Amino acid sequence: MKPENKQTSESSILLHALRDGLNCHEHVSNDGITELQLKNDSGQGSIDQITFDNGLTAVNIDVNLKEDLVMNIPTNKNNILYFFYNLEGICYHSFDNSEKYSKIDELKTVVVATSRYKHNILVIKKHIPFKCNIITINKDTYMKNFECPYKPKREKLSKLTKIFDMLRDYLFECSHNLNITEQLRSIRNISMSECVSSVLQLQSRYQLILSQHIEQMYHETYTNRESYDISRHEIQKIRAITEHIIDNPGLNHSQDNICSQFFISQSKLQSGFKAVHNHTVSNFTRKVRLDKAQELLINSDLNVSEIVYTIGFTSRSYFSKIFKQHFGCNPTAYKHRYKSSMSMISI
Repeated sequence: MKPENKQTSESSILLHALRDGLNCHEHVSNDGITELQLKNDSGQGSIDQITFDNGLTAVNIDVNLKEDLVMNIPTNKNNILYFFYNLEGICYHSFDNSEKYSKIDELKTVVVATSRYKHNILVIKKHIPFKCNIITINKDTYMKNFECPYKPKREKLSKLTKIFDMLRDYLFECSHNLNITEQLRSIRNISMSECVSSVLQLQSRYQLILSQHIEQMYHETYTNRESYDISRHEIQKIRAITEHIIDNPGLNHSQDNICSQFFISQSKLQSGFKAVHNHTVSNFTRKVRLDKAQELLINSDLNVSEIVYTIGFTSRSYFSKIFKQHFGCNPTAYKHRYKSSMSMISI
């Protein structure tokens, strides 16, 4: 199984718009990834796109431009959705029949739809590093995957369809969400090759990111989530703390230690984590450690006791208990099941 590398009109619209606005080299690898490498007169950096056989397309932009880039993203369809996630930099969106430009803030999900009657305009500002992930789907194709006779699920899908339909007239902006940042960081650790497992890992990660985008849209539309007054500077500090915890799961991440190291008050620390993770610091740390344990069980030769020590737990029995609550089985059984399933895949 490989990613879909055919240049369909739907999946390549955004990449074509980027390519037309920049002077770059284009390369298509054997694993189906299209990469645009900027030439010096346009700036520095690269853009890559991968389209999977389920129709999901992911575009990653990592550039520093010498001139502002204004992209007109044309389409003759009403059913294409773009999920923007700006990791760093300044970017604006507008419709071609409007003079209003909306800033795509860092670390927020922003969703727009295509329309036969108006094009999407995207502006990337010059002289500032810009990193952004954009996931594209065909709304009609995607929704067919969830057709179900079960009434409660049909009602939820109907509500979700209403949200998507409203996107024809405006963009949808969610609150800050660092969970997507974590998933995009984890994608960098996947070593791409033509083997089945690497392609499945990559596809599952992007599918998870898409599901988080959609779930947040639904949640913020139909439920009353508590709002937090948090500045851009505080968001960046919470982001740095988040990356510190993820990169160092074995350290003692008590509130006192974090507040002392990052010069942040306990109230700002807790409200910041609730705002961007919807978790307390301790719950988030526990989740990070469990995810790291899962990774080590799959990709290392460490035994369970060694993993417990590596990720910062002090009790093997407590670790096994919460691992089973999170993954549905104990660590030893989880490792055995994974090894058995991988041995059955013919590469």
